[in-house]
Parts: sequence; structure tokens; C-alpha cells
Amino acid sequence: MRLIDKIFGKKEATPITISLKFGELPDWLRIESEKRFGELHHHIRQKYGEIGVTLGNLSKSKEYLEAASSIDDAYKQIAKAGFSNKDNVVKHLNILIDKTIIPEKITISGANEFHTSAKSGLKALIENSIRSQQYTKALFPEGYKSVMDDLSHLDTLLDELIAPINEAKDKLDAYDRLYGDMDVINETKKQIKETGKHIPDIESKYKSLKNELRDLESKLEDMEKSEEIIRAHELEEQVIKLKDRLSDIDSNVRLIFTPLSKVLSRMEKQNTSGRHKMSHGNVEIMMALREDPVSILGTDITQFLDEIRIRIDDGTLGLKQQKINTTIKQLDKLRDSEILSALSSKNESCSSDLEEAVDKLNVLTVYKEKNQFEKMLSDCRNKIGSTKNDLETERTHLETLIEKSEEYRTKLNSGLRFVFGTNIEIIDSPGS
Repeated sequence: MRLIDKIFGKKEATPITISLKFGELPDWLRIESEKRFGELHHHIRQKYGEIGVTLGNLSKSKEYLEAASSIDDAYKQIAKAGFSNKDNVVKHLNILIDKTIIPEKITISGANEFHTSAKSGLKALIENSIRSQQYTKALFPEGYKSVMDDLSHLDTLLDELIAPINEAKDKLDAYDRLYGDMDVINETKKQIKETGKHIPDIESKYKSLKNELRDLESKLEDMEKSEEIIRAHELEEQVIKLKDRLSDIDSNVRLIFTPLSKVLSRMEKQNTSGRHKMSHGNVEIMMALREDPVSILGTDITQFLDEIRIRIDDGTLGLKQQKINTTIKQLDKLRDSEILSALSSKNESCSSDLEEAVDKLNVLTVYKEKNQFEKMLSDCRNKIGSTKNDLETERTHLETLIEKSEEYRTKLNSGLRFVFGTNIEIIDSPGS
């Protein structure tokens, strides 16, 4: 029976199945590995002993070679070269013997390292003394043969040492991986347990926030039905309408003075350059009309309009006739009609009504409370969204951990079956 069969047993057609709790697996592995690998350790110990004997024999053979004399009929010159080369072979034998140190501990990894080192030493001896061996063989045949027999036997023993280890390499590597897989499963179990505890806390928080949202929505709905909030909505609508009216007034005032835009631009340039200076009052009116025409409502601009007419008549504005006619027509309209006073009255009335409506709106406490509730609702919805994302993330993480645990349990079972020829049913649940 081959040693590998003695160590691991012949492959069975139907592997036996045993049930173990996950926590029982380390002890089971320890006991089974002693059974399975004990024979391999015995083999290593035996081969170490044989190699030790062979190294002892090699030392004696080396000493015998070192003391050997050349054959009687050797020429003196050849004999001299023979001794020199013999010394070289002895030197490399000493190196090999000194470096070939048998490990004290019986381990598979130590046997691997020892085999690699000893084989490397043998190879170095052969390569570094190959020429010297030819002389030594010719001049000292008995001593050379004894050394080579021991070296050959050492090489054979090294091959015998490693052979069953190499045959069992896949199983040994798989055995080493079992502990790594068990560590991953243990760590994953801890993470599953922690995540499993964390998820109910997030679910409780999510449920609480949903209840809080319903309460806030209910309170806001009741508030929307109150007389105060209805009044607040009416005031809001009134404010919007008054702002629209003021915007219309502003647009109308701008349209009235649009035909004068070119005249106003030239007057501003001429006043700035000093060509035609204007009075301080008229400069202020001109700038107001350029920037915000509504601001002149309620102001008497008759003198300013008169100055425009004078500047048109004396030709200092340099306008073409068609533009002159359009401008004069608009000036007459502004002087002779009540359009500006009517717009001023409307603007003043709308501004007053707007101010009053805004003041009434600001003093309504329900309006402020409504804003607060709406902010609370917005904050609550944001928290619900964030908590929902956290919950989904944790649930996904838990599923991933469970899948990872099951994947490594399958991998562990496969490894156990490969190494020990046994189906192991782990009866703990993945999340236990």
C-alpha cells in the first residue's frame, strides 16, 4: 500500500456523513489531523534518521578519501594535480555536510525547507567540483566510489522524504485553508449578529418617524381648516394682487417715459461733459427717470419738461425732425393730462394697502405656526428618507454577509470532504 493511501485512506465511493456543531469543528480537526498526518510525521522522522546515518557515512567516506594515496603507477605531475583536485572535492563535501542540518522538530513545512536546502547543496557540490571529480575518480577510485555511493544514497533518501509530502500537497494546502475559512465564517457570524441587532433599532426609528410625520400632517390639515389660516390665505392672495398692480403701475410709468429715453441720454451726456449744465433739481429728476421712473410720481416735473422743450427748440440736442415731433407730442401729453397724477394716486393707494395687508399677515400667529409646521414636516421627511436608505443599506449588508457565510460554509465542507473524505453537516444556522 502506498504511503499516501496509508495517510489519507483510499477514496471511498460514498463518503460517510457526520453532523457537527460549528464550535466542535476545531477539536474534530485537531483529532482527525493527528490521525491523518501522524503517519506522515512518522515517515519524516524515519527518513530524518536514515539521512542522519547517511550523513555520518558520508563523513567517514570523506575522511577515507581525504587520507587516500594515489595509485602506484600515476605520474608525479598527474598525482600532484590529483591531490589538489581531491582536496577541492573534500572541501565541497565539508560544505555540504556542514549545511545539511536535520531539523529538530518534525513538521511538514520543515521537511519541505530541509529538502529544498539539501537538494540545493548537492547540486552546488556537483557543479562546483565537476572537473575535480574526474581527477579524483581516476586517481582515488575506491575513496571516490564510497563518497559517490553515499551522495547517491543521500539524494535517494531526500526524494523518498519528499515524495509522500508532494503527493499529499493538494490535501495539505487544502487543510491549511480550512482554518482561514473557519476564521472568515466566525468573523462573518459576528458581523451578522451585530447587523441583526442594529436593524431593529433602525426599523423602530423609521416607524417612529412615520408616526411623527402622520401627526404633523394631521395637525397641518386641521390648521388649514381654521378661520385664521383661511384669513391668512386671503391676505396672501391680496398681497400678491397688490404687488401685481404695483408692477403694472411701474410698467405704465416706464412706457410713458420711453419716448424720452434718447433725449434723457443726450442730456445726461451733455451735463456730464459740461456742455449744457442743468440745475441740481433737474439733474435729480433726470437721473430718477433714467433709473426708476416710478420714484418721480408725486413730484412736480413741469420745469424739467420745460427745459427739454427749450433744448429741443434751440437744437442743442441734435435730434432729427421725426424724433423731435415724437418727443414734443409726448411732452405735451405729460403737461396737459392728469396721467402722472392718476398713476401717482394709484401707486400710493396700492402701496398703502400692501403695507397694511403685510402687517396684518405678519401679526397672525397661525401663519408663523404654519411655517414652523411646514419646516418640521420637511425635516421629518428628510429624516425618513435618510433612515430608509440606512435601513436598506443594512438589510443589503446583512444579505451579503449571509451569502458570504453560506459560500464559505460550502467551501469549508468541500475542503473537509477533500482532505478527510468525510461529509461534514454543520448544524448551526448561518446567523447563529
